Amino acid sequence: MANRDIEGPIHRSIIEWLHYALPGALIHHSAAELPLRGGNAPRIIAKAKWNGMLVGFPDILILSHGRVWFLEVKAHGGKASDAQIAVGDRILAQGGRWAVVHSLAAAQAVISRWSREQWGSTAVPVIGTIGAAAQATS
Repeated sequence: MANRDIEGPIHRSIIEWLHYALPGALIHHSAAELPLRGGNAPRIIAKAKWNGMLVGFPDILILSHGRVWFLEVKAHGGKASDAQIAVGDRILAQGGRWAVVHSLAAAQAVISRWSREQWGSTAVPVIGTIGAAAQATS
């Protein structure tokens, strides 16, 4: 059975919405996972780390109006790894914003909340309904 990309559709919907909701923002996906197999895998992973890849770095980086926000995307029921939590703790210790989100609605809720907290109003249009399933942490 082939591996199903469960997080991918969630991730892509968040990226698409962020481009719409935050025009002009710098939105970046950091591929901190290298699903490699075979004899060259250890060498390729070691080189990536040596070149600055940080294991546990959040999936999405958002730079908007001088603010830097980070989202870790997980499928429903998924949990952040120890490495991801450690990086998230480092981001929070630096005064940054970091959250684990399991859906587009959760990402919308987090970005809307951060926007209100930092600018005093909702500067980000929130599309769609945000229900009880929108569980997010920060």
